[in-house]
Amino acid sequence: MNDKPFYIVGFMGTGKSTLFSFFKESGEVADLDSVIEAMTGMDIATYFDRYGEKAFRDVETEALQRVDADYVLTGGGVVERPENISWMRERGTMIHLNLPFEDCWERIKDSNRPLVKKGQVEVQSLYKRRDALYREADESVDASRTPQDIAEHIIRLKEGKA
Repeated sequence: MNDKPFYIVGFMGTGKSTLFSFFKESGEVADLDSVIEAMTGMDIATYFDRYGEKAFRDVETEALQRVDADYVLTGGGVVERPENISWMRERGTMIHLNLPFEDCWERIKDSNRPLVKKGQVEVQSLYKRRDALYREADESVDASRTPQDIAEHIIRLKEGKA
């Protein structure tokens, strides 16, 4: 069993938060968005609207460095800061949930996510920029599979059985 954290990264809509319940049975799980909401006392969208992206990224970096769990479910933009990538790679294993943009967009287009409000063209541009950053992960996992399949695969990786 790998005792270092597994940091789950990927674009909006790849299913990171959906994996929470599956990982709970295998170890301690932290959803970075929930940690941020507890730290700030407000939901992500409200904080983002009130204080802007830079302030949100500052809190996100602080939350990332504060959290201690076997599985850390990150927000899609955690890779925007090189120091976050370095932090995750030095202290654990980065797992990228990989899903084509079209599939991500189908999953998120009707959500209230702050960045989705900018529209499909803007979000696709963001996807392209972040995709290169996600590829710095130690492992890439096909996120078009069922959440249970994805979770079981990642758990096997953590247990050294994949």
